[in-house]
Amino acid sequence: MRVVRLWGRVPPTPPTGAVAVGEVVLLLGILVLGSAAFLPLFDVAAGALAAAGAGALGLVLGVVCARTRLTALTTLALAAVVHMAVAPWVLPDVGSGWQAVLTVWSSLVTVWRDALTLPLPLSAFRAMTVLPWVTGLAVGTLSTRLVLAGRERLGGLAALLVPVVAITWGGRTVVAPTVLGPGLVALVLVLWAVASLRGRQDRVAAAMGEEDSGLRRASWRSGTQAVALVAAGVALAVVVAPTPPGARVVLRDHLEPPLDLTQYATPLSLVRTLETDLSHESLLTASGLPAEARIRLATLDSYDGVRASIGERTTGEARFQHVGTTTRLSQAEADGAGPVTLTVTGYSYPWVPMVADTVTMQMRGDRATALGENLYNDPASATAVVTAGLEEGDVLDQQAAVVSVPSDTTLRSLSVAQVALGPVSGVPASVAARAAQIVGSQSAPLDQVRALQQALRASYYSDGTRTPSEPGHGAARLASMVRAQTMVGDDEQYSVLMMLMCRSLGIPARVALGFRSETDGNTGVVTGEDVAAWVEIPFEGRGWVPFDVTPDRDQIPQQQSAQKVSNPEPQVLQPPLPRQDPAELPPAYQDDPHQDDQAPPRSLPVSLLVAGGALGAVVLVLVLIALLKSRRRLRRRRSPGLDAVTGAWDEILDRARDLAVAVVPGATRRETAARLGGRFPSADLSRLARAVDAQVFAGGEPSAKVRAALWDSADAVIAAMGAGYSRGRRLLARFSVRSLLRPASRPHRPRRPH
Repeated sequence: MRVVRLWGRVPPTPPTGAVAVGEVVLLLGILVLGSAAFLPLFDVAAGALAAAGAGALGLVLGVVCARTRLTALTTLALAAVVHMAVAPWVLPDVGSGWQAVLTVWSSLVTVWRDALTLPLPLSAFRAMTVLPWVTGLAVGTLSTRLVLAGRERLGGLAALLVPVVAITWGGRTVVAPTVLGPGLVALVLVLWAVASLRGRQDRVAAAMGEEDSGLRRASWRSGTQAVALVAAGVALAVVVAPTPPGARVVLRDHLEPPLDLTQYATPLSLVRTLETDLSHESLLTASGLPAEARIRLATLDSYDGVRASIGERTTGEARFQHVGTTTRLSQAEADGAGPVTLTVTGYSYPWVPMVADTVTMQMRGDRATALGENLYNDPASATAVVTAGLEEGDVLDQQAAVVSVPSDTTLRSLSVAQVALGPVSGVPASVAARAAQIVGSQSAPLDQVRALQQALRASYYSDGTRTPSEPGHGAARLASMVRAQTMVGDDEQYSVLMMLMCRSLGIPARVALGFRSETDGNTGVVTGEDVAAWVEIPFEGRGWVPFDVTPDRDQIPQQQSAQKVSNPEPQVLQPPLPRQDPAELPPAYQDDPHQDDQAPPRSLPVSLLVAGGALGAVVLVLVLIALLKSRRRLRRRRSPGLDAVTGAWDEILDRARDLAVAVVPGATRRETAARLGGRFPSADLSRLARAVDAQVFAGGEPSAKVRAALWDSADAVIAAMGAGYSRGRRLLARFSVRSLLRPASRPHRPRRPH
């Protein structure tokens, strides 16, 4: 049975001369124009220049490989060498020297993930220009090889991968879509039109016996008409192109940075530790800090009855994103920002101290690179987290715009802004009742806020050292606090209580935790005694305004002295108190020396990992075997002249070896066909052997049509050779290495006599 192949029997004719030059020039135009799509990703021209330059370099590489008839794998290896030899010296954000070489090598794998998880523009991060560079180099090499091989249609489509990658890895901003889109389509259509005219000219010339007869003149006329038609279509598309949609769905919208806040305890759990255990310890040293500036650690706008936290966005997008050295951390005006330097001394937590409002921040010190790679920021809450944690010696250089607190007269002329905040649940009913009791008949939001503030500040302060005061801000703790005759607590309880009271009245509010350096009068050194929590409320045109709600620390409740009893009751032995389970510390700050010993073994995930690795190695080997055989077959079929004919017979012999059938070395093709005929009765080996011999001994070069027919016959014979075997045996033969270790094309070497 004759097998009909889906691909054309006659291979495409490569372009030559001026036509080849014209097609390469058109391809260069597609690559350069498509590189403009990288402009929004970098907000500077570095990305577009890297893509265009790499595309031109890939085009030159493709021309060289095509003219020297290098294979696909050799071209790929040469492109990798060019990448490593050129990129470290021309890309502006990879460093210099051997560090640049290592950065380029590692970024070749990681840049595809980082470009999707990092916020735009990518120019704020290191080695991000590797993305457009690699894209331009690979696409330029591939598309040039396809065009010079006579496959202009595939080459034009491959060249469009440059803007496709830029759009896929980009954001919602586009660059002149009504010009860029039609321009790319026009260049691709012109390339296809030139290829179509060249193919028609070749066919007509072959039919007319290669006589001119006005063929060149007709081809030029047809080409001019095609170009004019494409130009008219592009002009029409530019004029009537509809306005691009304002919302675009991009790939980065479906990915979240790898930051999970649930692995960190709420920042408010630091209050008791800082204000008691580290009250006199130096945590930070500040330089350039204004006298009334606040250092912020985190802002919390959500509550679940157990703890206050940073709520998630209602749109489902991640709030924290990886930031770079020039990424804007807030929307404050950079013109009014001044330099502030914070040096870490005794602070060792992941929440990054920042002066409100910090516009940009850079890390210095021995761990600057590690900190920069693990820095995440949420502009909405003005909170930054460094997953590696801060240590002594880390330096934070910030550009901060300190905004003064407006007066009540100014605030009364403004309305409270309605902003999206995190959800609030599990709030005791007594909190809302106490808030309504305090505000009474006050209806203006500012008057209600001031009434709540005065009521809380008139209460008592206690951190649990001199007077009893339970820590935490769960629902039970707040309920007991508001039901008491006089409220007692510290910054942790009062700030959360104020936020919940305001939210019960419909006033948006959030809790802010940080340091107020003026607490002890020393603005240059921040100690644990300077820790503070306050409430922020947004006003139109002024942003978030802070309100201090914690009583002064000298407002300590008086201890009630017990009166002496003249006739004391006899002492009765009280029953022992029931045993209580020890309270669990927050996960990020729990310090249990036996915690690792009590953890259950995790042998199952390790076993699965080992098994998955072994399975992946086996699959990789099988894929490599299949690729090597496919490459060998393709090389044989594309060989010139008689090599393609003998290659078809070599493919038959390799198939026999893979099926564990011995092939006698040194035998003629007809002798081999006779010996193999008994093992493969369904395959017409003798007929194929005679056809191959007829071409080998006929003299001259076989035509492309004859070579294609012989290979079609060989494919049919190979399929018939496996007819007598089971499906599993044929599968084993497909991945057998017998023919790779000893291919039929290798000349036989007789053994030396002993």
